[in-house]
Amino acid sequence: MRTDRMWPRWLLVLLALGVAGFVLPTSAPVVFAEDEEEEEDDGGDFYEDETSFSAAEVNKAIDKGVAWLRKKQTRAGSWGEVKASGTYGGQGTPYDHPAGPTALALYTLLKCKVPPKNPIVKRGFDYIDKRWSKPRGSYETSVLLLAVCATGDNFKTAKASKKRKRKPKLSGRYRKWAQKLVDHLVDKRAGKAWRYQINEGQESHGGENDLSSTQLAALSLFAAHQLGIKVKPEVWEGILKYSMDQQEDDGPQMKYVHPMTKEERTSYARGFSYIKGDNQPKHGNACGSMTACGLGNIMMARFVLTDGSRQKKKWDKRSDAKQVQQSVYDGLAWLEKNWSSYDNPPGDPFNYHIYYMYSVERAMDLIGDRLIGGHLWYSEMGQQLLNRQTSEGNWTDQTHEPKDVLATCFALLFLKRATKGAIPFPDVTGGSDEDPADNR
Repeated sequence: MRTDRMWPRWLLVLLALGVAGFVLPTSAPVVFAEDEEEEEDDGGDFYEDETSFSAAEVNKAIDKGVAWLRKKQTRAGSWGEVKASGTYGGQGTPYDHPAGPTALALYTLLKCKVPPKNPIVKRGFDYIDKRWSKPRGSYETSVLLLAVCATGDNFKTAKASKKRKRKPKLSGRYRKWAQKLVDHLVDKRAGKAWRYQINEGQESHGGENDLSSTQLAALSLFAAHQLGIKVKPEVWEGILKYSMDQQEDDGPQMKYVHPMTKEERTSYARGFSYIKGDNQPKHGNACGSMTACGLGNIMMARFVLTDGSRQKKKWDKRSDAKQVQQSVYDGLAWLEKNWSSYDNPPGDPFNYHIYYMYSVERAMDLIGDRLIGGHLWYSEMGQQLLNRQTSEGNWTDQTHEPKDVLATCFALLFLKRATKGAIPFPDVTGGSDEDPADNR
């Protein structure tokens, strides 16, 4: 809405009521005028000419999804609270994360090129800052750190950053905030990894760590690392060790020949679990989303510990270097053997289907490969998302409330390939100084 137009009489009445103490419900959505132009996308962030759809179709879906997400913001600045049944140790609720959906929505909008100065983004950050002056549990801390880091370069890809001839950086309020979140997140570790670790004295059920929370922590610490806010190597060693410990001990043997590099390898399809050994099948058994999370963690940890491949020779001398590499190969073999373009494999009782798709995007864009076995994962999964978008522009899924907000964020992050370019020269063998095109 243009601010220089004559305001309608009914709007003046509403303003007068507001002054008199009558306010609209905080759940009512609000849309702001832009204060700076958002960049058009030519599809270069995601499109690779090997899809069943066009870049224009993806851009249209992203635009509709972003518009829907923006309208879902309340007047207070939030996108709702994560809600689920059950308790931690008989106290409170296990997903008492009021800032989580808002932080995820902010991260998504920034990755979809909504500028940090946009009033909707600013209002969202202000909502969190005013209500939670100190960071809360590890989940909210991780997602908020991702969002804060995204303000440093919300254009994200190596191609876009190079176009602007500048390195991403945080400044002022956001850099101080990011450092505070990093320190808090490291402090919240339980041993080598993370669970939800809510501040208010609640204890996590099912163990002190899980792979999903650890993946979020790793993603956010990696984003901060790329902006110059680093943690001790022992933190990344812990992420690497914990993630590999969640992988199955054995699996069926599989032969693989990469169709582009012609590389041959023998793998054993071994997936990753949310909490390996847990007596609940949905926690203790391997599944697609957690296998992708495990692969992503290994790639990020190895990249940091090799100093972006500059210390690759030193890495190759490690006693566990071949074991780490085999872990990646075996995880990829599990995804190939249990391939699904939508349902989180291997099936019931596993839900979180769109989260599974986003987890695959993270892993495969960190690895730098278009293929899982013979499957063009972005084409097959992207087509599923395009087919499942509602006429209003959102998605929904079998996840926690607010289902529509969470699912829409995951879908947009997948379609936009929010992780692409995070590792400048991704490579399944751990890094290369050569052009990565052969492995894409």
